[in-house]
Amino acid sequence: MKEKPLEYYFIFESWSLDSHQWSMIVDGSALILTVLGFVIAFLLYDKQRKDKAKDAFEFFQASLPELKHSLGNTIDDLEEFIRSLDLDNTVNPVLSASLNDKFLNKINIVNLNRFYKKNRRDKLEAFKEFLVDSNFFGDYQSYFSNEIHYFRNAYQKRQEVFSEWQQLRSKKFFIESSDKDENMDFKKIYDNWVIELNKDKAVFDFNAQGMPVKIKDRKELVENKIDSLAQDIIPFIESSEKANEVSMIANRVIAAYDEISEMRLKIRRVIGDDIAKFENVLKNMNDLLE
Repeated sequence: MKEKPLEYYFIFESWSLDSHQWSMIVDGSALILTVLGFVIAFLLYDKQRKDKAKDAFEFFQASLPELKHSLGNTIDDLEEFIRSLDLDNTVNPVLSASLNDKFLNKINIVNLNRFYKKNRRDKLEAFKEFLVDSNFFGDYQSYFSNEIHYFRNAYQKRQEVFSEWQQLRSKKFFIESSDKDENMDFKKIYDNWVIELNKDKAVFDFNAQGMPVKIKDRKELVENKIDSLAQDIIPFIESSEKANEVSMIANRVIAAYDEISEMRLKIRRVIGDDIAKFENVLKNMNDLLE
């Protein structure tokens, strides 16, 4: 007698299926569940990415106002430094530490970039420009400190040479008529020069007693006084040791003044370019700020 194949049924006998059919149903169900699991996992992953991108954007936006304030203060400090160069009284700018905060290191840039690509496409280019600018202002405090340190050291050395101009009106070179070894014409020229210098209100500020207390105008001192002295005593340099010494000091002072002027011009140009860059960063930041 031939054996009947086994049949299985689900709840009702009329729903009976053989083992092969049941195997297909089980495999199909497993495949559907697997695909469904992948879909759910993808949806969760996509939501997680969106949440992280949004969190990065919110942190970025929350950090911008403080950075904007720091950039504004930095511009003011740099402009004050440039003004001080013109007054022969260079200040020492104290730049905000927030410039060096590098808050972008605390943000996942990939997530932030994803947010801008997905939700702020109109500001994507401004955001990319900001990322480039962050390398500039993030390292600026260190860069500026090094620049100012170099400038001050070089400036101080030349300033020490320039200060030798005071010897030209000191008793050391105020030749008395009893000094018979000196040329009388040189004595007269130098004597008159010292007298005129010490009462020149275009060069000095004076106190209530009418005594010169400080230089008012270096350019006036060098170009209209010291330079003219150097030219006037040229005929006496070979015959007078004092005239030669006065000439050397005068020319060192003139050279130091020229070098100081050139240094100021260069640092003013560099800082001016930095200010323009900061102003551009600030403008771009205002476009990003929401």
